[in-house]
Amino acid sequence: MSVRLKLILFLLVLFSVAIASSALTFKLESYGEEKLAWVIHTHNVITKSEKLLSSMKDAETGQRGFLLTQEIHYLQPYYTGIADSKQLLSTLQELTKDNQKQQEALKYIEKSMALKFEELAATIDFVQQDQLPKALSLVKEDKGKAYMDDLREDLNQFTNIELLLLEQRKGDFKENRSQLVTLIKMQILFLIFLAIGSIFFMKRNVFDPLKLLLFSTKKMQKGHKLDIADIVEKNEMGKLLSAFYQMNEVVHEKTEALTYKAHHDELTGLKNRSMVNTELQAALHQAAKTNTKVAVYFLDLNKFKDINDTLGHDVGDEVLKKTAQLLTETVRSRDNVFRLGGDEFLVIGQGIAQCSGVKKLTSKLLEQFKFPVNIGCEPLSISPSVGVAIYPDDSIDGEELIKFADIAMYEAKKDKGNSYKEFAPMMLKRETD
Repeated sequence: MSVRLKLILFLLVLFSVAIASSALTFKLESYGEEKLAWVIHTHNVITKSEKLLSSMKDAETGQRGFLLTQEIHYLQPYYTGIADSKQLLSTLQELTKDNQKQQEALKYIEKSMALKFEELAATIDFVQQDQLPKALSLVKEDKGKAYMDDLREDLNQFTNIELLLLEQRKGDFKENRSQLVTLIKMQILFLIFLAIGSIFFMKRNVFDPLKLLLFSTKKMQKGHKLDIADIVEKNEMGKLLSAFYQMNEVVHEKTEALTYKAHHDELTGLKNRSMVNTELQAALHQAAKTNTKVAVYFLDLNKFKDINDTLGHDVGDEVLKKTAQLLTETVRSRDNVFRLGGDEFLVIGQGIAQCSGVKKLTSKLLEQFKFPVNIGCEPLSISPSVGVAIYPDDSIDGEELIKFADIAMYEAKKDKGNSYKEFAPMMLKRETD
């Protein structure tokens, strides 16, 4: 086979590998973008679900205020809550229209909402007809509470379906990515062997003879004796191989960036809900080995909805970022801070020897929010309600610790004179009252 034909075949193989590598890189990036889109979709569904429940609570709060005071301005949050709830339900139906299970779950949610709306409207009608005893009697039947309990359960099932879908999609993505990475590694190995063979081929058949011929020609022109030991030292194949490695490094960088986005909150940079269980289980395992405590802090910003409504969502975003900054600056290097969504944050305090260490970390967290902070050019007070549950004092189960910390947070929010509560078993009885 002639040198010319060998060179043509080599170039054809080289270009084929480069095109295949580019195609695989593009496909891997497409899978990454699809995965990120589903993560964002799940985040939107969960956020809208939480807002739906919050709107229902707002409507109920307005109704309670009207029953207690008969003042007409309490009906404003009632009507706003109903309108927002219906709009959010419509949005959730649109977001999940491609999933039959979620659509079925939304039908149950819609039914519970309709029953709750009927109960609220009936009590308001009684009051407007000067029949307050009938309204109070209807409230005491606790049908409204049962409707809200059903709604919460239906919403939990709805979000669980969405999270399960996300996990399935993550599994498919990881499997496809693993296959693509394996192919890329095989191509790298193949290209390395091809490059090595090509180097020897080009060096032996093209560059060495040409350089030797030119060098020998110059020596002959000068009248010097030829030395057949003069050979070429380097060639261009190294540059091509280096370029391929750089391309492969770009692929890995993009994959790492995608993984980071999937597990971190875009606004604050904190770890998101998807990392909570993993980090908490690791902390509990380490605490069991070292006989130490783990404190789970659940934080919710007070009057955050008012900030968004009165000052705008841009200011609300700045408040969330400032809160994340304050929490990160306060905790120790071994502690973890998460944004669960909305204005809810979670802190996992690790390696705590005694309960006094829990109180010390609590004091540091509350101290950070003692004074107003600058949002833009204006000072603004940020006030969190904090609930804490302790391992192993309150529970040895991670999910229960989060639940108990959440319950304690709501108790702190009810007690306006105290922004912090430690979980106590009696709080569970209050939840079921």
